[in-house]
Amino acid sequence: MFARARCGYVFLLSVLFVGVIAVAITATMLMLGWLAIANSQIMQQSSKALTLAETCAEHALLQLYEDNTYDGLESVTNSDGICAILRVGGAGNENRTVCIEGTSGASTRRLEIVLQRLLPSVLVYSWQEVKVFTSCTYD
Repeated sequence: MFARARCGYVFLLSVLFVGVIAVAITATMLMLGWLAIANSQIMQQSSKALTLAETCAEHALLQLYEDNTYDGLESVTNSDGICAILRVGGAGNENRTVCIEGTSGASTRRLEIVLQRLLPSVLVYSWQEVKVFTSCTYD
Protein backbone atom coordinates (compact mmCIF):
# COMPACT_ATOMS: atom_id res chain seq x y z
CA MET A 1 0.00 0.00 0.00
CA PHE A 2 2.86 2.38 0.77
CA ALA A 3 4.43 1.62 -2.59
CA ARG A 4 1.24 2.67 -4.42
CA ALA A 5 0.90 5.88 -2.40
CA ARG A 6 4.56 6.63 -2.93
CA CYS A 7 4.18 6.17 -6.72
CA GLY A 8 1.22 8.55 -6.63
CA TYR A 9 3.28 11.21 -4.85
CA VAL A 10 6.17 10.76 -7.27
CA PHE A 11 3.78 11.10 -10.22
CA LEU A 12 2.14 14.19 -8.69
CA LEU A 13 5.52 15.84 -8.02
CA SER A 14 6.69 14.99 -11.52
CA VAL A 15 3.59 16.57 -13.05
CA LEU A 16 4.04 19.69 -10.87
CA PHE A 17 7.72 19.92 -11.78
CA VAL A 18 7.02 19.60 -15.51
CA GLY A 19 4.19 22.14 -15.18
CA VAL A 20 6.47 24.67 -13.48
CA ILE A 21 9.06 24.23 -16.23
CA ALA A 22 6.38 24.65 -18.92
CA VAL A 23 5.07 27.84 -17.28
CA ALA A 24 8.61 29.21 -16.98
CA ILE A 25 9.31 28.49 -20.65
CA THR A 26 6.01 30.07 -21.71
CA ALA A 27 6.66 33.18 -19.59
CA THR A 28 10.17 33.50 -21.04
CA MET A 29 8.88 33.22 -24.59
CA LEU A 30 6.19 35.83 -23.93
CA MET A 31 8.76 38.19 -22.39
CA LEU A 32 11.14 37.73 -25.32
CA GLY A 33 8.31 38.44 -27.77
CA TRP A 34 7.31 41.59 -25.92
CA LEU A 35 10.94 42.80 -25.81
CA ALA A 36 11.34 42.15 -29.54
CA ILE A 37 8.26 44.26 -30.27
CA ALA A 38 9.48 47.07 -28.02
CA ASN A 39 12.94 46.97 -29.62
CA SER A 40 11.38 47.07 -33.07
CA GLN A 41 9.40 50.19 -32.16
CA ILE A 42 12.52 51.90 -30.81
CA MET A 43 14.45 51.09 -33.98
CA GLN A 44 11.60 52.39 -36.13
CA GLN A 45 11.41 55.66 -34.17
CA SER A 46 15.18 56.06 -34.38
CA SER A 47 15.09 55.58 -38.14
CA LYS A 48 12.27 58.12 -38.49
CA ALA A 49 14.20 60.62 -36.34
CA LEU A 50 17.26 60.30 -38.60
CA THR A 51 15.13 60.70 -41.73
CA LEU A 52 13.57 63.85 -40.25
CA ALA A 53 17.00 65.25 -39.38
CA GLU A 54 18.31 64.56 -42.90
CA THR A 55 15.25 66.18 -44.45
CA CYS A 56 15.70 69.31 -42.33
CA ALA A 57 19.41 69.35 -43.15
CA GLU A 58 18.65 69.41 -46.87
CA HIS A 59 16.11 72.19 -46.28
CA ALA A 60 18.66 74.22 -44.30
CA LEU A 61 21.36 73.78 -46.95
CA LEU A 62 18.97 74.89 -49.68
CA GLN A 63 17.97 77.95 -47.63
CA LEU A 64 21.64 78.82 -47.05
CA TYR A 65 22.45 78.38 -50.72
CA GLU A 66 19.64 80.74 -51.70
CA ASP A 67 20.31 83.28 -48.91
CA ASN A 68 23.59 83.22 -47.00
CA THR A 69 22.02 85.33 -44.21
CA TYR A 70 19.66 82.47 -43.29
CA ASP A 71 20.02 81.97 -39.54
CA GLY A 72 18.09 78.72 -39.01
CA LEU A 73 15.99 78.61 -35.85
CA GLU A 74 13.24 76.69 -37.61
CA SER A 75 11.14 73.77 -36.53
CA VAL A 76 9.30 71.41 -38.86
CA THR A 77 6.56 69.10 -37.61
CA ASN A 78 4.95 66.21 -39.45
CA SER A 79 3.14 63.00 -38.54
CA ASP A 80 6.41 61.14 -37.80
CA GLY A 81 7.84 63.73 -35.41
CA ILE A 82 9.63 67.03 -35.34
CA CYS A 83 12.96 68.37 -36.49
CA ALA A 84 14.68 71.54 -35.41
CA ILE A 85 17.30 73.58 -37.20
CA LEU A 86 19.46 75.32 -34.62
CA ARG A 87 21.09 78.71 -35.19
CA VAL A 88 23.41 78.47 -38.19
CA GLY A 89 27.00 79.25 -37.24
CA GLY A 90 29.35 81.51 -39.14
CA ALA A 91 28.65 84.22 -41.69
CA GLY A 92 29.13 84.81 -45.37
CA ASN A 93 30.07 82.25 -47.99
CA GLU A 94 32.62 80.16 -46.08
CA ASN A 95 33.02 78.14 -42.89
CA ARG A 96 29.38 77.68 -41.88
CA THR A 97 27.98 75.20 -39.37
CA VAL A 98 24.49 73.73 -39.47
CA CYS A 99 23.11 71.61 -36.61
CA ILE A 100 19.90 69.64 -36.89
CA GLU A 101 17.92 67.65 -34.33
CA GLY A 102 15.27 65.13 -35.41
CA THR A 103 12.89 63.63 -32.85
CA SER A 104 10.38 60.82 -33.28
CA GLY A 105 8.74 59.40 -30.17
CA ALA A 106 11.48 58.96 -27.57
CA SER A 107 14.30 58.87 -30.14
CA THR A 108 16.41 61.90 -31.00
CA ARG A 109 19.11 61.98 -33.69
CA ARG A 110 21.49 64.91 -34.21
CA LEU A 111 23.41 65.96 -37.32
CA GLU A 112 26.30 68.40 -37.35
CA ILE A 113 27.25 69.73 -40.78
CA VAL A 114 30.32 71.87 -41.42
CA LEU A 115 30.33 73.66 -44.76
CA GLN A 116 33.54 74.76 -46.41
CA ARG A 117 31.71 77.11 -48.81
CA LEU A 118 28.22 77.87 -50.13
CA LEU A 119 28.85 79.32 -53.59
CA PRO A 120 29.24 78.57 -56.47
CA SER A 121 28.15 75.19 -55.11
CA VAL A 122 27.77 73.91 -51.58
CA LEU A 123 30.94 72.16 -50.45
CA VAL A 124 30.46 70.04 -47.34
CA TYR A 125 33.56 69.64 -45.18
CA SER A 126 31.91 67.16 -42.79
CA TRP A 127 28.45 65.71 -42.25
CA GLN A 128 28.19 63.52 -39.20
CA GLU A 129 25.75 62.22 -36.67
CA VAL A 130 26.73 63.27 -33.17
CA LYS A 131 25.55 62.49 -29.67
CA VAL A 132 26.25 66.03 -28.43
CA PHE A 133 26.72 69.12 -30.56
CA THR A 134 30.23 70.56 -30.39
CA SER A 135 30.33 73.09 -33.25
CA CYS A 136 26.92 74.74 -32.87
CA THR A 137 25.64 77.96 -31.42
CA TYR A 138 22.90 77.28 -28.91
CA ASP A 139 19.89 79.55 -28.55
